[in-house]
Amino acid sequence: MSNHTTISPELELKRSLAASILQKMEQDNLSISALAERIGTGRTAVRRILDAQNTSITFRSMSRAAQAVGLKIKLIAEPMSPDELGHFAQQLAKSKTKAESAQLITRITEGFYAGS
Repeated sequence: MSNHTTISPELELKRSLAASILQKMEQDNLSISALAERIGTGRTAVRRILDAQNTSITFRSMSRAAQAVGLKIKLIAEPMSPDELGHFAQQLAKSKTKAESAQLITRITEGFYAGS
């Protein structure tokens, strides 16, 4: 990514999960309707789960979809690299509101202590 555009961790996680579920569905020749039936929900809800851009889906919904296709989700928290922490620190220096500053401080703190 040459223009310093960063993908949020939430979007990165959602893209990865959606891609894994879609790949498994394709391998097993499983339709959206069949997955919806396994989960006990509608096709529209399954499409939202599989939409890599939609980060408003709960982790529980993603987990249920993964289990329905035979996948297990593992989350690993790792400390951010110095470069990642530096990027957030630069954003913090440029932040214009208290809310934005507070959010960035939280992300920096979480990133620093994730491996502890």
